[in-house]
Amino acid sequence: MEHFVRNARSYRFDIFTLDVRTGELTRGGVRLPLREQSLQLLLVLLEQPGELVTREVLVSRLWPAGTFVDFDRGLNKAINYLRETLGDSADEPRFVETLPRKGYRFIAPVTRDDATLEETAPARRRRKSRTWMIALGTAAVCFGILLGVLLGANVGGVRDWVAMRWRSTPQISALAVIPLENLSRDPEQEYFADGITDDLITNLAKVSNVRISSRTSIIRYKGTKKSIKDIGRELHVDAVVEGTVMRSGNRIRITAQLIQVSTDMHLWAEAYERDVSEILTVQNEVATDIARRVSALVRPLGRAPRVNPEAYGSYLKGRYFFYQYTNLGWQQSIDSFNRAVASDPNFALAYSGLADAYLVAGAYNAIRSTEALAHGKAAAAHALELDGNLAAAHYALATAYAWYDWDWKNAEKEFQRALELDPNDALGRNWYGGYLSLRGRHDEAVDEHERARQLDPFSLIINANLARSLYWARRYDEAIVQARRTLQMDPRFYVALFWLEGSLRHKNLYREAVALRLAISTPERAQSIEHTFKMGGFQAVLREDGENFKNNGELISAARCFAQIGEKNEALSLLEDCYEHRCSSMATLKAEPDFDVLRSEIRFQSLLEKLGVLEENLPPKDKSPR
Repeated sequence: MEHFVRNARSYRFDIFTLDVRTGELTRGGVRLPLREQSLQLLLVLLEQPGELVTREVLVSRLWPAGTFVDFDRGLNKAINYLRETLGDSADEPRFVETLPRKGYRFIAPVTRDDATLEETAPARRRRKSRTWMIALGTAAVCFGILLGVLLGANVGGVRDWVAMRWRSTPQISALAVIPLENLSRDPEQEYFADGITDDLITNLAKVSNVRISSRTSIIRYKGTKKSIKDIGRELHVDAVVEGTVMRSGNRIRITAQLIQVSTDMHLWAEAYERDVSEILTVQNEVATDIARRVSALVRPLGRAPRVNPEAYGSYLKGRYFFYQYTNLGWQQSIDSFNRAVASDPNFALAYSGLADAYLVAGAYNAIRSTEALAHGKAAAAHALELDGNLAAAHYALATAYAWYDWDWKNAEKEFQRALELDPNDALGRNWYGGYLSLRGRHDEAVDEHERARQLDPFSLIINANLARSLYWARRYDEAIVQARRTLQMDPRFYVALFWLEGSLRHKNLYREAVALRLAISTPERAQSIEHTFKMGGFQAVLREDGENFKNNGELISAARCFAQIGEKNEALSLLEDCYEHRCSSMATLKAEPDFDVLRSEIRFQSLLEKLGVLEENLPPKDKSPR
């Protein structure tokens, strides 16, 4: 028996059709994506064409009672998204007209087809009857639980069932934070919004047990017009956090809302306004509030200290420059972090950032390794004196111990502590993977780099270092594949090109290795390489490189070249000289395939012993098929 009488099944306007039953909007028969709030907004306007629909009415229709949302911003976003979908304009509207401070009106002609369903009186009585039955059943369950508690009964099973039945937030195992919008519209404040986003991601990873998409993965969505569903599908997440940041003087306001990807439903929203000096506390609150709605396990973050606003601004600038991954960026990053600690000598995060900047700049020869070690290690140690639970500082200190001090015992200790504090730090896991390679634990290293890549799939350096770990494991075919995968993201990323060239060379694919060099060299250098290869083969190219590196003081690089052409004494002398100068690249001696030809030499064994990595067995054979 039919429970409803027909009233209106669809609405047609211009070349658009809205099917009320399925919620599908089509344009000329082509389906258009439309968010849930924008769909409901359109439906309300179409039900009353030509009439004013107040903002209060729209809010009550779009969000159920009890929903915590920034209604003004949410309604404006829904209107803007609807106009974008319809190809409409607020200045010259064809469909939706704005009546300032009052509401909106649908101004285009609308045709109604029999569609929406109106409930009949008998159906309404049956629905009320079912509602009473559900209410009585719920009351009975609650009474049973209460009675069980009073009688000391074991009601765990019932309690679990009720929790499962009435859980308000759907199951979420992966989450992404879209770059927060800078409402100040001041380009100089963009670094501030980006920094708040970074810190929110970091805190969420610490406090919850769900997978959090990394900074590198989400930064490409800054200012995006992609739908939540598209973003969720690309990042493989169940929910997305979006919001805004507004700084005015020493006051800051952050809004955040949690949106389920599959339904585009707003699950939670809140606004936070504080003094900038309390920004660390606010970030903890936002992360904890979100975690309570998505995570079965919420780890306490502890009390956050107040921070000097000027110091915090410099700290965020330091992070902004750090992620540019250029020599200039690292120097600007170091300068910004130094300004931060000068403004606030007790700012632990700034010291941790300073350690990162020094150590990474040293690893890429942007500054001298001795300077990088001294300043980077001191900054990390001081950060931990101020806050012993900073995972990033433990990762940085561990890296200093491994690459610069060759203190493997303390490096292992610091890495393990960092992993306990923050297992979701992609950059930290990347560094730990490098440490495992240096120790000759190649399979573990590859696994660790793969974990880092899963946490941050779009990071160039993490992808390139996965290729490095495969190269050091003598798995050249896999290294070639991974290096080329990295170069698809940036064809001129030098780190990936370096490991690709090495892998090709160890596969005896000399022409391909030379072609790679020619592609990234200046025209003059390319001409020289091509001539040398034609006249003397790849051995001649390596000899020429070795002489150039030696003359420029790049001792490790020169030693690699001379080792490959069989000039062992020259290679060993360069390595011994490098050890005396404490070159950081000496840490790679056990891992580097270019030195395999030297491993039986007593002088080489002596160097390994001094480094504390003396190996008993020869390195693993190349697993690549020949």
